Amino acid sequence: MLKEKLLNSKSFNTVFIVREDEERVRREQLEILVELLCDDRHKASKGEVFNFLKREKKAVDLLIRAISEAKRDKKRLLAACWEADLDCDRYISFFTDIILKDEFEVALEAFTVVENLKKIEPEQAMVLLAKVNDALPSITDPGQKVLVSDLAGFLNNHIYSN
Repeated sequence: MLKEKLLNSKSFNTVFIVREDEERVRREQLEILVELLCDDRHKASKGEVFNFLKREKKAVDLLIRAISEAKRDKKRLLAACWEADLDCDRYISFFTDIILKDEFEVALEAFTVVENLKKIEPEQAMVLLAKVNDALPSITDPGQKVLVSDLAGFLNNHIYSN
């Protein structure tokens, strides 16, 4: 039932007249998405959920919102981005912030997403590289420091690869 409720493109793409109704429905969809991706009872449905996320651009936006609001399961939600091979290119700044600010395991998942991005504009990579280089000296965790250094190298490669 949860799959049917979320994976129905027609209901997912409904246009709302009242903002409160839309927010209520999006909140419900967000909760269903998190449950389908994070609850082991729904492991068999992950492929269908991944396919849905690939098809529906708004669903990727919903997943990004779920990641930004996650108190727990953030690591699993981030993993869904690269496991489903989602088009998250426009969220590179979001993932960079996670790499810079979150605990190592969560940051590692975000870095994996960034590594799998397909199109990074050199100008955007340059801006993010400056942000990463500014943050690097203040990072004390050795694992995090290596990860952020790797991110700097990755961004640097995208500046000069085009």
